[in-house]
Amino acid sequence: MTIKSFDYRDKISYSDEKASKVILTEDAHARTTLWCLKPGQHIHPHVHTGDHVWIVLEGEGLFLSDEQEKLPVYPGTILSAPAGISHGIDNTGKAGLVFASISAGF
Repeated sequence: MTIKSFDYRDKISYSDEKASKVILTEDAHARTTLWCLKPGQHIHPHVHTGDHVWIVLEGEGLFLSDEQEKLPVYPGTILSAPAGISHGIDNTGKAGLVFASISAGF
């Protein structure tokens, strides 16, 4: 295994149909994914058996969870969703929403 480094801006990829998922790394214990959502796109709240950390890089929107109120997100927002807690996101802005997702025990 080697250390990997990325400039996320080189990896941004949007889809007209749905939120775009770009896998950056996938190792034995964790996966790092770049998510790219056009305005109006969303990821429905869902649950995983592992922990997730999301870091918003561009755009704005709402973090969605069945367990709590919607939370506004913008560049610099870091969200932590423990295993078993629902998490999703809605791009409510006028530009693309880009965030990194680090998943452990996915």
